[in-house]
Amino acid sequence: MNPIILHTGIANMVLLYNTLVGLWGLIRFFRGQGIDSSYWGAMALGPILGLVQLGMGLWLISLGLGVNVRFVHYLYGALVIISVPATFAFTRGRDDRGAMLTYAGMFLLVAGFGIRGYTTGYGG
Repeated sequence: MNPIILHTGIANMVLLYNTLVGLWGLIRFFRGQGIDSSYWGAMALGPILGLVQLGMGLWLISLGLGVNVRFVHYLYGALVIISVPATFAFTRGRDDRGAMLTYAGMFLLVAGFGIRGYTTGYGG
């Protein structure tokens, strides 16, 4: 399989996953709910998917296929990985309704980073 297609497929998964978790968070917020154990688990998967994407990107670079990618592409990838830990630090680990809205917004923003990262890589 073409490694660029595989990298693009994982990018699509990151984009869709972050969008769905963000929408789920908005639903929970509008229902007056905070963060529960299911949402904590879903949040933990976001950066893990970003790390898988990083591994694929490093593989592409090792194959010499990263030379036509703009540097900002790597910055968007880093934002995908650090957004959840940064938001956790910002909210100080709270699990109330306000933190729920913060995380939901962050996941939708990360989905936007994914779209932008896609356009700065081979997809754009």
